[in-house]
Amino acid sequence: MSRRDLVFVVSRAFALYLISWALADITYLPERLLSLSHEMSRGSVLTKYDYWASHYLVVTSFLVIRILALVLAARSFWRCGSRVQSFFAPEQEN
Repeated sequence: MSRRDLVFVVSRAFALYLISWALADITYLPERLLSLSHEMSRGSVLTKYDYWASHYLVVTSFLVIRILALVLAARSFWRCGSRVQSFFAPEQEN
């Protein structure tokens, strides 16, 4: 097996790991969205700041950003371009 083939296999394996991590995070999304909608609907005109609504908004936003980042990274590793190849196996000078 050549060095390029080995890097290709490792890159694809890492991409599959990232995809499974993103899928695991997607399972948290319904709960976070339900909590966010519940807290947003409980808002009162008398209060200026609702801590829990803001908390669930931040948590949900970061979850979505993390899922998108994992999917984009997995896409990059799946393609196994020159940057990924240099990441896993940098050129060695003799």
